[in-house]
Amino acid sequence: MEIFLEYIDKVGLIGIIVAVTAFLVGMKFPDWDFKMKLQHRSILTHSPLFLFLLLELYQKEKNDTFRFFIGGFALALAVHFIFDFFPKGWSRGALLHLPVVRLPLSPRISKILFVIFIVISAYISLKMINTFEEFIFFGVLALWTFLKNTIKEEKFFRPCILFMIIFILLGSTKFDEIEKNIVKGKKQIIHYVKNIKF
Repeated sequence: MEIFLEYIDKVGLIGIIVAVTAFLVGMKFPDWDFKMKLQHRSILTHSPLFLFLLLELYQKEKNDTFRFFIGGFALALAVHFIFDFFPKGWSRGALLHLPVVRLPLSPRISKILFVIFIVISAYISLKMINTFEEFIFFGVLALWTFLKNTIKEEKFFRPCILFMIIFILLGSTKFDEIEKNIVKGKKQIIHYVKNIKF
């Protein structure tokens, strides 16, 4: 319990609350295309366009609360797009659509754009993260979402592994602790394997 309280103290309770709230909003945001009377998977909501607007506002009003909001929102978009990247089939409602002309993009272009949008959203989320403790918090928040939505989305491993690869690769460019922990884990696995008696 004491370790948990220390961790909350390092990240900041307000930051956690704001990030989780933004994350929950961000998970729903892409599907607001229905409410906006747009074609499902409209590129207006199923892309980081809104994130760029938030970043523009952040440049004028930099503060920790807004930083956590953008980080949580961007993380949610990355997770949502990853789930959308694994549809039951690449046709009709699974494809990205251009607004106004209501034109669906091809499966190939939709896939390419989804990968780009996932990486951009994850990158923006990581840009808003200042400490390794925040990185862990955001990672756990995403993993919890993959677990929670396993039954609803009918998928877990492929989306979760894709997220882990992108998040860890991008994170390793910012935090040395990631590489240190990977090396440490590798040594522990090798030590464990060497000590197995058959």
